[in-house]
Amino acid sequence: MKTTLSLILSILFVTFVLVPNTFAQDYTQWDLPEGAKARLGKGSISEIAYSPDSTRLAVASSIGIWIYDAETGKELDLLTGHTSSVYSVSFSPDGNTLASGSEDDTVRLWDANTGRHIRTLTGHTSSVYSVSFSPDGNTLASGGGWEDNTIRLWDVSTGSPLRTLTGHTDYVLTVSFSPDGNTLASGGGWEDNTIILWDANTGRHLRTLTGHTAEVYGLAFSSDGSILSSSGGDSYTDGTIRLWDVRTGSLLRTLTGHTTAFNIVAFSPDGTTLASGGAYTTKPFYGVLVLWDINSGQRIASLNGHTDWVYTVAFSPDGTTLTSGGSDNTIRLWDVETGKHIRTLTGHMNWVSSVSFSPDGTTLTSGGWDETVRLWDVNTGSLLRALTGHTDSVDSVSFSPDGKTLASGGGGWGSDNTVRLWDANTGSHLHTLLGHTSQVSSVSFSPDSQVLASGSLDNTIRLWDAETGKHIRTLTGHTGSVYSISFSPDGSILASGSGDDTLRLWDADTGSLLRTEHHTNSVSGIAFSPDGQTLANGIVDFSETTLDYTVVLWDALSGQRIGTLSDAPTIYHSGGASYSHDSGIAFSPDGRILASGDPRDYYAVLLWDAHSRKYLTTLTGHTDSVTSIAFSSDGRTLASGSYDGTVLLWELGHSFTSNATVSLSPATVASPNIGEQITFSLNISEGASVSGYQTTLQFDTTALKYIESSNSDYLPAGAFAIPTTVDGNSVTLAATSLAGESSGSGTLATITFEVVAAKASTVNLSNVLLTDSAGVSSTPQVEGAEITEPQLLPEDVNDDGVVNIIDLTLVASNFGEQGENAADVNNDGVVNIIDLTLVAAAFGNAAAAPEIWSRPLDGTLTRAAVETWLREARQMNFSDPTFQRGILILEQILTTLTPKATILLPNYPNPFNPETWIPYQLAAPADVSIAIYAADGKLVRTLALGDQPIGIYESRSRAAYWDGKNNLGERVASGIYFYTLTAGEFTATRKMLIRK
Repeated sequence: MKTTLSLILSILFVTFVLVPNTFAQDYTQWDLPEGAKARLGKGSISEIAYSPDSTRLAVASSIGIWIYDAETGKELDLLTGHTSSVYSVSFSPDGNTLASGSEDDTVRLWDANTGRHIRTLTGHTSSVYSVSFSPDGNTLASGGGWEDNTIRLWDVSTGSPLRTLTGHTDYVLTVSFSPDGNTLASGGGWEDNTIILWDANTGRHLRTLTGHTAEVYGLAFSSDGSILSSSGGDSYTDGTIRLWDVRTGSLLRTLTGHTTAFNIVAFSPDGTTLASGGAYTTKPFYGVLVLWDINSGQRIASLNGHTDWVYTVAFSPDGTTLTSGGSDNTIRLWDVETGKHIRTLTGHMNWVSSVSFSPDGTTLTSGGWDETVRLWDVNTGSLLRALTGHTDSVDSVSFSPDGKTLASGGGGWGSDNTVRLWDANTGSHLHTLLGHTSQVSSVSFSPDSQVLASGSLDNTIRLWDAETGKHIRTLTGHTGSVYSISFSPDGSILASGSGDDTLRLWDADTGSLLRTEHHTNSVSGIAFSPDGQTLANGIVDFSETTLDYTVVLWDALSGQRIGTLSDAPTIYHSGGASYSHDSGIAFSPDGRILASGDPRDYYAVLLWDAHSRKYLTTLTGHTDSVTSIAFSSDGRTLASGSYDGTVLLWELGHSFTSNATVSLSPATVASPNIGEQITFSLNISEGASVSGYQTTLQFDTTALKYIESSNSDYLPAGAFAIPTTVDGNSVTLAATSLAGESSGSGTLATITFEVVAAKASTVNLSNVLLTDSAGVSSTPQVEGAEITEPQLLPEDVNDDGVVNIIDLTLVASNFGEQGENAADVNNDGVVNIIDLTLVAAAFGNAAAAPEIWSRPLDGTLTRAAVETWLREARQMNFSDPTFQRGILILEQILTTLTPKATILLPNYPNPFNPETWIPYQLAAPADVSIAIYAADGKLVRTLALGDQPIGIYESRSRAAYWDGKNNLGERVASGIYFYTLTAGEFTATRKMLIRK
């Protein structure tokens, strides 16, 4: 039985792999995306946290959370699941739970002992920059980023939100609980620059600490909770560390001496020492890590070793070790007592800008924002060497075709602008090529390895003698940045793509311009096919509202446009991915496959059949923009570099394309009503020797809910179906047969969804693979399905697919109107009580939720109006069952409009400026008035509302309105006010806040 199952799985789960995997079973293979065989680099570092017992380190990175043994530095685990960079991590006080905050707007809770994902906390509307547990471990605080600006408190045991704290006017970059758990501190960023202290139990704002003139990046309480330390911003506007008296909010001391762009702080467990991290802002950058005596405010020691910004510092709970991490992508452990360096943890990288394979395919080079060129062993995934010398990011790398020389282009903020040549075998520096006046975005060798071309954001292309480094000539004509360059296979033509929306072809020998092809947007990425007959380039249409990407194919000889590749599905990711002008384009060495980075999806690599020009598949797994791609010389491995600080290696195999088509039917179908089901057939046509399949269906979770699926009869009898995997908006199906193969056309499976919203959507197919009995895989053409707008009912007046209270209100607002009108449900030429009653009757016939009418949506639906409608409907004396059902619904609506008790509700908005609305409900008719008082009890304004009938007074058209003025017509000052509702014998008081 075990042998049979192993054979089944080996056939089914062969994806791209045909070459034996030579990687050691180490962290380079942990939690890889489907189809990838290794990950080079661990991503960039954001924050470090110690477990309470000092045995483990959790490191927030751009690809997940790394867990290290704090004693040995050995990698223990990689926790993945966030779809973007992880910014913050925190252990619970008992060490059993780990929390993480991410650029994907979520907080995740993990079992810190097993690495199992417990739950995801959603609610933030932007990146989560900081997470912190309360000392008792029951509450988690999280700080939100741009356009969120809130602190959220969560119940750790259930994951439910407790309260949302508002007050910051920009990013919340850091949150921290006091040791007794009664106070929460939060630091604001960018245009806020304040520290707010909150009552952690009630969420009440205690006080605001001002003084920093830049972002507050770090906060830390002393062990007794009496002192709060804060670090502020860049050295140009702040660069200070401040110590505050928590009880009074007064500034105790300012620690100066950092000339740094970033600061971070941490108290030692005994509260006597403060550690701060940053970096000097003058070139060359190097890290600053300082220990301070809290009592005297004097420096104790400076710990030297980091070569760039120190982003994060943490004391071990026993106080003996200090750990620091930064943009030099190292994690360093220090002995606190002696200041001596204990250990360095390596493997993390900053943004990867470019990748290139050596001609023999055994070595991969990468360049990135850590100012290094790295050489990797492709077979083992190990780092061979790092080449240093650039003084800013390395934006482009390329091996010479003869494998002897490596070229790298310096970029970043334009402070390097050099091209460097290296001995590819020894890593020794050969030449530095000077001349460009802005960053070098692309480098390319001629096929004979004699000439090197470099493209720059200074709008020029320079040609160099690759052996001597001597400048040959400069090609001018582009009026925008040159993003990409490429030699034709015979070396006669050099192609360049630019931000000036042109593709230009140059005579490589003379430098003369041969042809200019105009586009409507920037040209990103250029590649010649191996036979030199086809030229491919990417076009990015980037605006505030759209991001379109098209690959254009040209006849390289005639210059005629021969096709476009633009039918790939788009899978948008949450989080703020970094947009890259050049996401890369590359042909496989045999010319069959064209790969391109996809700026629309940010994190994806698209694969196309270069001959049929059909989309093949999408490789996903990066957590930030794909910046560069490259094929190995044998075509079996594809490398993709990303701003997530990693390179992924994908194994493609030799049998990649297929003449078969896998599609969904019906291809187009009108959406059923909510609650009804729709079933799709997964069909195959022109299949050949198929013994197994797998596919992922991606659907809109706001429109559909997956119900079930089943294998069909295309495969031979006895086919084994793997249990369906459901993950968010995707469903993965797979099955295989041990009894032979099938060919021709048929149905592979059926999939059933339930409609949760009757609207237009799509069901797409991705990662579709077919296998034969030998386990060789192929990728067919794929065709998804489209769900169109539903057939609308006449009672659905606003055509939103649901008959509900909105439609009823629209009919009421058009009462008496004659002629053509959407509210004239029965088309008798007039909107009257019959139309209204028919809409009410249709509530149950449409797929609306039963309680959809349980509360009115605005003030147009009043109790008096419904009473009138009921009276008129009953007078019609219609015995039709549909009409009688409408009367019943109206009676139920009347019930919902009759409050059970008189109540006073919170004003909105709160805080407000300059006006607010005060909602309430009346269970009995009453003479209503509202009195507004200042915090000292003085009467500010009286709103006499007069006699009001039973009803709900919540909408802006029915609630009490206060314009923010006193009885004299003067605007009142910011502050806390109280309002009292008097309705007959009922009185109630609430608090409100006005802020100007």
